[in-house]
Amino acid sequence: MEFRDFSLLIRDTKVHGFVDGLERGELLASKCSSCGAIQYPPRSDCSHCFGTEFEWVAVRGVGTLVSFTSVFVTPEHFTPDFSGSAPFSTYGYQPAPVGIVEMEGGLRVMGWIPGVKAESLRVGMRLAPRPEVLPDGRVTVVLAKAEG
Repeated sequence: MEFRDFSLLIRDTKVHGFVDGLERGELLASKCSSCGAIQYPPRSDCSHCFGTEFEWVAVRGVGTLVSFTSVFVTPEHFTPDFSGSAPFSTYGYQPAPVGIVEMEGGLRVMGWIPGVKAESLRVGMRLAPRPEVLPDGRVTVVLAKAEG
């Protein structure tokens, strides 16, 4: 899969393997080969030691919601039902919650929170980040309610 199937703005990147992982159902972070720093979103150049070699590590488990908001004009590919479109706009005018979860070890992951109304979200909720392929074939990261 091409990185453009994940990002609306960036066509090429040194961390294109991130999107390949999403397509396989894996959420990946980069781990610096020099200092061991794990970074998400993945970086090919370490922000801690400026190393340029890295390996992929899987982000697994459940995190704690630390922040959230709603996007009121979502990307066109994210809302295929335009029945609630804003006037003179091709974008779906439906609030879409997004949030940041903190994983064990302090890694923070941002993602869409589908199927949950913003009013029911609370800081401290347990959510699991996971990849999702959208109806148009693009990939994204979602935060799903934790099982159990």
